[in-house]
Amino acid sequence: MKTYSFGVETVPAALSGDLLIGSVHDGKAYKIMLARLKDGEIKAVKFISGENDWEGHSIAKLKDGYLIGGAVEGVATPDGGKGWKAYVARLDESLNIIWERKLKILDNEAVHSLLPDREDAFIAGETSSGKGRGFFIGRITLDGEVLWLRKLGLWSDAVISGLVKREGRFILVGSVKDGTWKVKAFEFTGNGEPIGERELAGGIALTAVKMGGEIILGGYKGSDLWVWSENWEVTLPNGAVTSLLPSENGLLVGGEVEGKATVLKLDPKGEILWRKELWKNGWVEVLGESVALGVREEEGKTVMVVESI
Repeated sequence: MKTYSFGVETVPAALSGDLLIGSVHDGKAYKIMLARLKDGEIKAVKFISGENDWEGHSIAKLKDGYLIGGAVEGVATPDGGKGWKAYVARLDESLNIIWERKLKILDNEAVHSLLPDREDAFIAGETSSGKGRGFFIGRITLDGEVLWLRKLGLWSDAVISGLVKREGRFILVGSVKDGTWKVKAFEFTGNGEPIGERELAGGIALTAVKMGGEIILGGYKGSDLWVWSENWEVTLPNGAVTSLLPSENGLLVGGEVEGKATVLKLDPKGEILWRKELWKNGWVEVLGESVALGVREEEGKTVMVVESI
């Protein structure tokens, strides 16, 4: 296990290939963190910043570089902040910015999910105002032209889970609070026309992936860690799922159980093959094929942890 600290707060968010994206607070403001990962260690780090706070939330590998998503030029506060613009940028292999786009929809927005599709990419995230929270989904070319952008709903609260492609349809999955918490799937054509929406389950899904043609949710139900598919469900007391990674013979599940960063391996039918407790006072944020990345509290700081699994 190795720990890394680049400020008072160092938080990983997503991994694509060998490149990790996250956020660092240097004591004055948040910056987007890009880190090269090799053999279970961080080998190089680059930061992207500008006016006010910048946060990195999502990343996707392209043939000749990367797309990254996040939120920029806002002011972070304990309740989410204000003035955030949704951010998407294309980087070359050397992590130079080729282009960047800053999008305003309501008042606070962030890109949490990226899904490349041939010469374009879908982007999705959360948007909010003083009247409530919702989602947005859009399509952008790899040259940076926004082809379309759609806003979805406005609820008392909302948490995006992710974007998946299933049977040629593009699906935004997210949890909404309308009296109780429900996970919904919103389907779109490639041109942005809505096909429909359906309720998947009750609970809060912090992440969603596709495995074997099924949508898999990970999050929490009540106070319990929760993994859900259309055919099975797994819960563990006092925990939450923050990361899912399908593999050839099952599903890796990362999160926290009773204050300990934890990784589970499930078979395709939802049976727990093994469970590993990693570090204390933290949780797993990101999973790779053989590595778990997350955070823990250490001497008044939030530090990043990297551990082989």
